[in-house]
Amino acid sequence: MKVTFPHMGNCWPAFKVLCTGVGAEVYLPDPNNVKQLDAGLKHSPEWVCFPFKVTLSNFIEALDEGVDNLVMATDCGPCRFGFYYAVQERILRDLGYDFKMYYLPQGDLLDFKWIKLLKALSEDKSLLNYFRIFRTARLFLMKSQLIQTVEKLEGKIRCYEVNKGDTTHTLNKCIQLIDDANTFNELNKLRKRIKNEFDKIEINKRDNNEILKVGLSGEIQVTLDPFVNHDIKRKLGELGCEVHMNLSLYDWIKHKFHVNFHRKYLEYLNKSQKNIGGLQMDIGGEAFWVMGEYIDYAQRGFDGFVHIYPFTCMPEITAKSILTKWYGNKYFDIPPIFFGFDEHSGEAGLITRLESYVDLLKNKKEKKNNGNGRK
Repeated sequence: MKVTFPHMGNCWPAFKVLCTGVGAEVYLPDPNNVKQLDAGLKHSPEWVCFPFKVTLSNFIEALDEGVDNLVMATDCGPCRFGFYYAVQERILRDLGYDFKMYYLPQGDLLDFKWIKLLKALSEDKSLLNYFRIFRTARLFLMKSQLIQTVEKLEGKIRCYEVNKGDTTHTLNKCIQLIDDANTFNELNKLRKRIKNEFDKIEINKRDNNEILKVGLSGEIQVTLDPFVNHDIKRKLGELGCEVHMNLSLYDWIKHKFHVNFHRKYLEYLNKSQKNIGGLQMDIGGEAFWVMGEYIDYAQRGFDGFVHIYPFTCMPEITAKSILTKWYGNKYFDIPPIFFGFDEHSGEAGLITRLESYVDLLKNKKEKKNNGNGRK
């Protein structure tokens, strides 16, 4: 059986092992790019959010290469993501493609419906196959955790690198190492090696007063895919920002297994601000936790907060309006900036806004250090 799945940033080694671990052959879509995106734009509803168009493009590429089994995650929340797989399947069938669509329900991973998907992808239907499925799930979790480690180190180190591009090179090398490792022992050894690879980067230690600490958060697909967000994390690092990003595939999986205590803390922070508009429930997307992250970063003394999301995403736009009000009313002293992405988002405008934002943060930090900060 040959299967494919949407490309989402650096997450592909984890999704790949989820399929190969049960014996399926994987077609890996190209990293998202402008040429590939044309097909998704042509056949998607104009008003739908950008990740829908990107993932549809991945499927069209795979189907044109002869793949006939598609895997798509789905959810049961108030976000439009819940209908992606069904609408995409209808669009692709209307285009004349013959395939089978498998969907991965992730509303609550403790219901173990994901086992049914892995069984469907496996040609081995014996009872012994359950052992292989749980081994695959463990490999998936280990790779997801290592990918999270790599992305956290990337965000924190890039602003210190002496030779521009060293961090990106190390990131790509570590992601490939994660893909190549397919045993528990190999993955355990990688924990130390990844740290060593980043330690090799020549860095320029600077005074903490020179470095801007910026939190990056938003809708998961937009935040994790460099093509979709115009590599905003790299741009911030090259502008001298130490970028902290808690969102990752591993973070999401832990949340769906109900063991993500950091997210529970963010929920608490959000709910504790009810009197000034803090959300009291999940309204879709990552809005609930984005607002908690904003409060957390403000309380920890961060210099800035970057919120990114698909253009027209109503949950994220709701969070944006509340955060804007919070900062405008001086409830929190951390300037937010917002970027909504779709196929019309321009590189030049993004860079100009980021440069202006970083200058603003530098001036604000300088005044604060001189005792003239905002009261």
